[in-house]
Amino acid sequence: MRNLICVLAATIILFACKAKRPNDIIEPDKMQKILYDIHVVDGYISTLPTPDTTKKVAAGYYKGIYKKFGIDSSKFANSMKYYYTHPADLDKIYKNISRTLEKRKRAMEKADSISKSKVKVLPAVK
Repeated sequence: MRNLICVLAATIILFACKAKRPNDIIEPDKMQKILYDIHVVDGYISTLPTPDTTKKVAAGYYKGIYKKFGIDSSKFANSMKYYYTHPADLDKIYKNISRTLEKRKRAMEKADSISKSKVKVLPAVK
């Protein structure tokens, strides 16, 4: 009986000590959406020809993302620091982002193939 009580007490202590996410850290679902938007912007920015233009455009887009989600760059940076120290959480976020990107890619490919199939070639005028 004594061993059972010790095992139960140890189990309770282990579950009680589980680290919880601090209140000032962005929730995983919201962080996933933010990171998705940021990576889409990064992809667009990588196509810009000049570095000066890239910096100006990027700053505006990032500010827009922060505004969209009601955060600031400091909260985002602190949240990223937290997720870097909790790689299992960050891994889940990025797996979900990858799935979302893959779905969007397939949808775009499907839409592209549909639009190409609707293009009709007109006969040459003599």
